[in-house]
Amino acid sequence: MVSRAAILALLVLVLIPPITAARDHHGFRATLTPIQQLSPGKHSDAVRRDSHRIALLSYAATAVSKATTNSSVNVQALLENIQGGYNMNLSIGTPPRTFPVTVDTGSSLIWTQCAPCTKCFDLPDTPPFQPASSSTFSKLPCTSNFCQVIPNSSRSCNATGCMYHGTYGVGYTAGYLAMETINVGESSFPNVAFGCSTENGADNSSSGIVGLNRGPLSLVSQLGVGRFSYCLRSYTDAGESPILFGSLANLTDAKVQSTPLIKNPALTRSSFYYVNLTGITVGSTDLPITRTTFAFTETGLGGGTIVDSGTTLTHLIKEGYAMVRQAFVSQMGNLTAVNGTQFGLDLCFGTSGGGELQGVPALVLRFEGGAEYAVPRRSYFDVVAVDSRGRPAVECLLVIPAREDLSISIIGNVLQMDLHVLYDLDGEMFSFAPADCTKV
Repeated sequence: MVSRAAILALLVLVLIPPITAARDHHGFRATLTPIQQLSPGKHSDAVRRDSHRIALLSYAATAVSKATTNSSVNVQALLENIQGGYNMNLSIGTPPRTFPVTVDTGSSLIWTQCAPCTKCFDLPDTPPFQPASSSTFSKLPCTSNFCQVIPNSSRSCNATGCMYHGTYGVGYTAGYLAMETINVGESSFPNVAFGCSTENGADNSSSGIVGLNRGPLSLVSQLGVGRFSYCLRSYTDAGESPILFGSLANLTDAKVQSTPLIKNPALTRSSFYYVNLTGITVGSTDLPITRTTFAFTETGLGGGTIVDSGTTLTHLIKEGYAMVRQAFVSQMGNLTAVNGTQFGLDLCFGTSGGGELQGVPALVLRFEGGAEYAVPRRSYFDVVAVDSRGRPAVECLLVIPAREDLSISIIGNVLQMDLHVLYDLDGEMFSFAPADCTKV
């Protein structure tokens, strides 16, 4: 069992404001590839992975406030094993070496495995970064501003420089902070702080993580990028998804919807991307959502809805989920219910004749400011099991209840598929529009 102290040590940089040397960068872009396909038979694995990650996200969003009145707690940013997320190629050093790293809107630190490794992930095709082979590598001293934002409980100083360590969910990571030239797509950026991790106690399908939240060590904070966007292709489509930064991150479609990025009143410096979910329609039924259903609690120590690229499914607090579930059940009463436990899901139905279920109600989410999202069917209701001939056998609702002890709702990446979504940090807005991601 991970101790409270270890979890607190893990939550790096969620609250601390960015340390940015504003850089006037032109727009740049890169591509994303899914780490793992969400295919029939894989949903229970996705739910298990999500449970580890959401425990940390929820703790970061609630318990830290109870433990401290300042913004200095939070080390090593939510480094859960995000096998349900997306990798981006990041080139590090001079000459550059390319590493697949997980793009994570819920964390801050940029890090990759570095040699010599005490313990590293076994990635035969991508050995650890070799600092000695780069002419632009330099270690950061403990006196550096970047080192100082790491709490004392997760920071130490020795002859190497600024050391960090953190326990996270099912593993841990440790290493030291350094400065390097980093390439994203075709653009190069010197003097970017990143973590050289020399000990990593978990299996992974990535060489590290690139944090995209508003914490001080994230890519967007260090580069002074005021906006970024991505368009995630469905798991059923092969190919890469685009991610765009700076001036290239724009939505021009006439169907663009926008809602404010809001603050947790108790954690005004929080780096999470909160939106205000104000209503849900299932089929012909407007659910009795009130302004308090998904809102922050009166104390600000719970509630709220986070948009997160590293969580696979969408998780709603129990009160909101119960309304959604009841609406689907009442409108699909003529179908055969199936126990979804083996899939890690709650509401499932058997198909007949090997075809897609008919009569699945539409799902629409509404947000503050009037934004509405008519969710594509396969993003909220899809095949989770097939018969011996490969035909659909069971379909399930891909929205599930959050654990009772976790008090936040999270919009995961499956619900974001086939959308071009924009995080406008400067304008404090979250925007989205349906898109053919191959054309973005």
